Amino acid sequence: MVRIWCMEDTDIMSAETLSAIPEPTARGYYGPDGQPQFFHDAAMDRFAAVLVKLTQELWVVSERLDGLQRAVLAKGLLSASDLEAISQDAAVSVERDAALDAYVRRTLAALREP
Repeated sequence: MVRIWCMEDTDIMSAETLSAIPEPTARGYYGPDGQPQFFHDAAMDRFAAVLVKLTQELWVVSERLDGLQRAVLAKGLLSASDLEAISQDAAVSVERDAALDAYVRRTLAALREP
């Protein structure tokens, strides 16, 4: 028999008394394996999970970039106007646009396939 530690009431409960699906949740949200299922196609659920993970990763990068910008400004390495000038530079914009185009083509290529 498998024993599971229950944090709520600090009792040890057997696996037979627990369901893979939380009781207050509508059973339609879970697949036969007990995993959450929001779309009729399991592949869409996996895609949604990837999208959420990418969103989390993007937020981490955004926080780190913000920290770097703050450190650069605090140490006086560049001024706020210097940072703004870099983002407004036409040559930099052309390079970034090309890099963005390549990135979008590369990362979203699977969505274009039939």
